[in-house]
Amino acid sequence: MKAVVVSEEARAVHESALIVDLHNDLLLTSYFLGWDWKRHHRPNPLPGAALLGHCDLPRLRAGNIGCLGLGVVVNPLRGRSGPDAIRRDLDQMKREADEAPDQLVVCGDATSIRAARAAGKIACFAGLEGAHALHGRLDDLPEFHRRGLRYVTLTHFSENEACPPMVGWGSSASRGLSLYGTELVDRLGELGIVVDLAHVGREAFREAAKRARKPVFVTHTACNAVYGSPRGLDDDQLVQVAETGGVIGVIFVTPFIGGGGVPQVLRHLRHLRDTIGVAHIAIGTDWEGFSLYPSDLSSAEQLPALTQGLLSDGWSVDEIHAVYGENSLRVIAEVCGS
Repeated sequence: MKAVVVSEEARAVHESALIVDLHNDLLLTSYFLGWDWKRHHRPNPLPGAALLGHCDLPRLRAGNIGCLGLGVVVNPLRGRSGPDAIRRDLDQMKREADEAPDQLVVCGDATSIRAARAAGKIACFAGLEGAHALHGRLDDLPEFHRRGLRYVTLTHFSENEACPPMVGWGSSASRGLSLYGTELVDRLGELGIVVDLAHVGREAFREAAKRARKPVFVTHTACNAVYGSPRGLDDDQLVQVAETGGVIGVIFVTPFIGGGGVPQVLRHLRHLRDTIGVAHIAIGTDWEGFSLYPSDLSSAEQLPALTQGLLSDGWSVDEIHAVYGENSLRVIAEVCGS
């Protein structure tokens, strides 16, 4: 794939944005590899930058990423240890911030995220990827919220007490939220935790979007109208999210967006703009997410290439800034606090 030449104009637009990556799996890389976030790692040399090795603090700073939604992923086969596994990852997030206090800070609302940016630091918060880790309980959520949990994805790749996934064990397009699922959506809204509908089966998706009293996230997904995949959304689902005031984060994973790199990501972004408007678009790279990535978006410092693509495609500076972070910050302010 031919490298994108990034103009000085594009670099200036990029550097002036507060970029929020709604879904990043650096905690997984820590868990499996003991990844040193503070060290500059060479880009992943495997074809498709397979699996992991896309981010560290130096490369995130080089890509001007100002805020990370760090995925908390819990093995559904771990029996009753889910809440403790959540605590493990929340501890790891805090430890990473404590070990690099001049670079990284845990933030719980939009004001603190902006303050981190002003101080030259990367903000971060946690997002639980799959309510199976809660084991049908709501009691632990206040603790997790205090420790930096700011969104919960209702399901991942396995059915849980709340709802079925769109793909995976127990997947279903026709079954909706359980009673617990409706209680979970309500409780998340009360606590100031965003409901995330990534991975959620179609009927449960519709019911959760309708029930939510605050804007929702779909942190990392794509548009089936551009490229059909088991992880993409149809246009009616895009509208359901927009009707809550929420945002949809475009994923960078090649099997879910299709081949083509930056130009293909642009097709998904353009479709979202044409279907539901710029105010409902975000990015959720899913870097470190154990998948395959485009060669021109396989490492965090390559993100200016997307900015160049957006400018060349006719997006205004305000639209680019909205997509990169301002839309996500609006939702965070409405749900988690300004």
